[in-house]
Amino acid sequence: MKDLPEAWSGETYYGQPPLKNPQWDWKVSGYIAVAGTAGASQALAWIGSLRDRAAFRGVRRNANLLGLAGMATGSALLIADLKTPRRFYNMLRIVRPTSPMSFGTYILGVFGGFSSASFLANLAANPGPVLRSAAGVVEAGAAVSGAGAATYTAALMSATSNPYWAAAPRSLGAQFATSAVASGAAALAVGERLSGRRHTAERLEAVAAVATAAHLVAGQVAKRARHRAGVEEPVEDRSSRYETADLLLAGAAPLAGYALNRATGGRAPGLAITGSLALIAGSFAMRHGILDAGKSAARRPEAAFSLAQPGNLPDRQRRRVERQP
Repeated sequence: MKDLPEAWSGETYYGQPPLKNPQWDWKVSGYIAVAGTAGASQALAWIGSLRDRAAFRGVRRNANLLGLAGMATGSALLIADLKTPRRFYNMLRIVRPTSPMSFGTYILGVFGGFSSASFLANLAANPGPVLRSAAGVVEAGAAVSGAGAATYTAALMSATSNPYWAAAPRSLGAQFATSAVASGAAALAVGERLSGRRHTAERLEAVAAVATAAHLVAGQVAKRARHRAGVEEPVEDRSSRYETADLLLAGAAPLAGYALNRATGGRAPGLAITGSLALIAGSFAMRHGILDAGKSAARRPEAAFSLAQPGNLPDRQRRRVERQP
């Protein structure tokens, strides 16, 4: 078992942070949350339709609307963050599979295209066999590209030099994926509740509850990984408030709402809807908290120097460093 690195306590470069502070703000965290919810909802609707297509007809329609809204809102937030709209257009001129940002631009575009096609294919009340086959193809495309849209942002953030994001890449991916599934299921469940389809809503709420529990576990695993790397933010840092909000909004509140509704035999749907809405809000709070914690880490030189120690390198790179004279 390799030795775990300790938090850096040695010299720094005159106490100055060696990294630039990322300029991302709420527009980026908002895009990540919107893309996660919209992408996961398309994947969940497709999986549900494979089991019971008739029961999930309303879910597919709502998932398509979420996909279209997510594409439009996400694109607007990204363009607003880039400051210059032509930058988004220029990103489409180059395909660079090794760049999460370049690859993510195309994932978003493909997701929007499949979501639009799926929406149009499901407008017909009595589709023929050809249209049903075409709808199945585009729904699968929306599900696969939606899963990519919901998770690629974790790869984008962990591929940077920011110590907080790069210290736990796999755990960050698990956090984003489980949160996306939870918020996507919650958003679809709200639509089913408002439409009076209780049975489908309860199935989606069960998925949201399981994903919420998995998200809480992923968050603790990520926290331990950052602590081992010596980049965890100080307790008094304001990003800890986002962690508390995540535990309440994306953890305790939805689980309590779903459990209480089940305990009353489904006679308290307002509690379930409240839990779902808290879960959706918590997905944004979690992502914005991680974004804010990354900014805090970039301002602390000891965080960057801690992550740069050989003990934090992958095994293959660490052995290469150790062999050097």
